[in-house]
Amino acid sequence: MGRRWFHSPKYTVDVGAHTFPTVKFQRTAESLVAKGLLQEKDRVEPTLPSRDELKLVHTDEWCTRVLDGTMTLDDELRAELPWSRALSDAHALAVSGTLLAAREALATGLGVHVGGGAHHAFAAYGEGFCLLNDLAVAAAKLRAEGAVKRVLICDLDVHQGNGTASIFKKNLDVFTFSMHQEEGYPKIRERSSLDVELPAGTRDREYQDALTDRLPGALDAHRPDLVLYQAGADVHERDLLGGLKLTDKGVAARDRFVFEACLRRAIPIALTLGGGYSPKIEDTIALHAGTVKEALSVFR
Repeated sequence: MGRRWFHSPKYTVDVGAHTFPTVKFQRTAESLVAKGLLQEKDRVEPTLPSRDELKLVHTDEWCTRVLDGTMTLDDELRAELPWSRALSDAHALAVSGTLLAAREALATGLGVHVGGGAHHAFAAYGEGFCLLNDLAVAAAKLRAEGAVKRVLICDLDVHQGNGTASIFKKNLDVFTFSMHQEEGYPKIRERSSLDVELPAGTRDREYQDALTDRLPGALDAHRPDLVLYQAGADVHERDLLGGLKLTDKGVAARDRFVFEACLRRAIPIALTLGGGYSPKIEDTIALHAGTVKEALSVFR
């Protein structure tokens, strides 16, 4: 029996010449299937979430703007995305993808979402290519159902998970752990439960030392029932939007450490892929696929 995984081809949307290559998640899924790491027959296609699910973390007004196509020009400029029905559906479907992966993690130990990680989406607006915060909705929905009490969101994208931090800033049961580059985007930072800021130019050993020093303590202190992992590939040395200098091996070591830390503590973990903006999209696809490969290897 294969492992279920979560992805929709509808994540690919024509947004013109854009920094965020929406096709990267589809290409990553195809790569994983071609390599035999995942099987197409085990792919579960997300369906659109309900408005009530989105409203667990987003305002009613923002849900209306995203879902009904009434985003203003200022909204689009802030999110750096042009609204379309296809784009709205893609971001909403990704919310369900992460929620499904989180449910799978609770059932089997690991949930794999080939997509997601929209950590710049705030309660009432979007930022940084993010309209709806899939990580936040998944945490809030499972808590509302009583499936979990405590959640830790481990965000290792090169950029701070500012939207997620803002949404949960008054919720002590959701621990937001963000390890990111200390300067650059976003210009205005929110306060996560724990922010670990690294200087531009940080390489594999320094990065791994910081992760080893801080993440286990957060896991042990918070004792989460679930970890949601935003595994941005934009920490890589060739990324266009980041200044950290991790090699391919460094990114793989990062991912392996996170998965092993959770497995060792018997904490279910759901994976989302987040950012990645290498000059060659093939490099980003290889990094995302490598993250999934590490997950499957640790939880085999």
